[in-house]
Amino acid sequence: MSRGVSYTVSKSKYSLSFTTGAALIRESIDVAALKCELIDWKSVKDHILQNNTFQSRTTSTLKKLYGEVSRRLQQLSDDELNLLATGAEAEQKQLLWLALCRRYNLIKDFSIEVLSHQFEAARYAVTHDDYDAFFNAKAEWHDNLDGASTQTKSKARQVLFKMLRECGLINEHDEIVRQQIGPAVLALIKNNSAIDLNVFPGVEC
Repeated sequence: MSRGVSYTVSKSKYSLSFTTGAALIRESIDVAALKCELIDWKSVKDHILQNNTFQSRTTSTLKKLYGEVSRRLQQLSDDELNLLATGAEAEQKQLLWLALCRRYNLIKDFSIEVLSHQFEAARYAVTHDDYDAFFNAKAEWHDNLDGASTQTKSKARQVLFKMLRECGLINEHDEIVRQQIGPAVLALIKNNSAIDLNVFPGVEC
């Protein structure tokens, strides 16, 4: 359990619907590239469905994946989407993490209140107990979290830790990785809202 951490109370409702496919890095980059090319989201959706861009086995799976990816990417500006489509791997992962944090308050608050807090305190390992303590504290104020089934809670934790690894926030030993934000990503974030830098451990606004 996290020691000495006081979790803030967010008035925004938390959603656990981020469990579809974890970070979806390849799919997100493909969709970002199409958005830059086709301009509007309807054209992107039509192209994805007509060409089965994700090579999904069923149309329902394809629609579900696209819906999740598009909702995340719509949190990014056009300039951020362009860099996601064309940037270096580290830049792409950081922009995807930014999109996830903008889309999901639970992920954003975990990144700020647990990852960044523990990194600043030189506590570099992040554990399931840390997540459970965070989740349980939030559940006291959010009925939808409190009422979630044990299976749903376990799945959310599993997928979040997978996302953290895929986006480079933690390593294979579940140790927090200091984020090195390059000038291109830094400029885009500061142009939108410098406070978003708080979701990256080791980075100051």
